[in-house]
Amino acid sequence: MTTTHDTAARDAADHVLALLGDVRDRAVLDLGCGDPLVVRRVAGGGPRTCVGLAADESLAAGARTAAHPHPVDVRTTDLDRWWGADLGRFDLVVSTTAPQHVRNLARLLETLHHHVEPGGRFVFRVDHPTATAGPAGYFADGERPDLPTWADRPAHHRSLETYLRALRHCGFRLDEFSEGKPGEVGFDDHPRAPLAAPRWALFRCVRTP
Repeated sequence: MTTTHDTAARDAADHVLALLGDVRDRAVLDLGCGDPLVVRRVAGGGPRTCVGLAADESLAAGARTAAHPHPVDVRTTDLDRWWGADLGRFDLVVSTTAPQHVRNLARLLETLHHHVEPGGRFVFRVDHPTATAGPAGYFADGERPDLPTWADRPAHHRSLETYLRALRHCGFRLDEFSEGKPGEVGFDDHPRAPLAAPRWALFRCVRTP
């Protein structure tokens, strides 16, 4: 039986993949391996190479299971210390959840910039900042202990302005942005879909020269 949660997860994955585009014959990096549905669809889409960087062994095992029988090189990596050694370059990078669970977003983006081909896409999804702000307020960036952890990592609230500024300073141009409005690609307009406020913020960025 399909639940509301299952439908929401499928819709969120569909939207990420729609922004990512065709992965066939592309070198793809999944930064964080945060969504098994995304891992499964990317691995089965015929990429030239597919690498996953999981935050812990549990996520790595889940990614390998989701990708089977398609080959994916899944590694366990501390994204707060990752510097990209021995990975080469990628045409496409996808990430769900991970960017809001690193302490230093700019450091992650600077490292990623070195491993994305000029003109390559970086697509990521985070909880919408209006949902993560909490009592501290929307413009007060920082750790939010009251939010769910991910791979034992706390969530960090960042305003949209913070995300956009970090992307620009680290060499990524915003190409598309979505808040998962019902009726958009990957989000149906069924009453189960959230209508009162956005749950996700989805970014498609292009690596500038």
